[in-house]
Amino acid sequence: MSDWQKQAQQVIQQGSQAVAGQVAGEMWIDADPEHGFFRVKLRNIQPPEVMPQLVSGFVQVLSTGGTAFGLSVKQHVR
Repeated sequence: MSDWQKQAQQVIQQGSQAVAGQVAGEMWIDADPEHGFFRVKLRNIQPPEVMPQLVSGFVQVLSTGGTAFGLSVKQHVR
């Protein structure tokens, strides 16, 4: 496992510990790897007021991961 993978795993573990038992819901992932497409849908998030922070957190994780892979990351957030 590379250093960045270890660091990412540590961040995930820390995040899991920080929100353990505080957030519940579903995540649906629709992916077409051959065409470089994926979409994520969060549903039934409880408590509902954490949705913006949860989405922002996932966007940050994807952005950081893309940068770690050497990709130029552009974001459009409404």
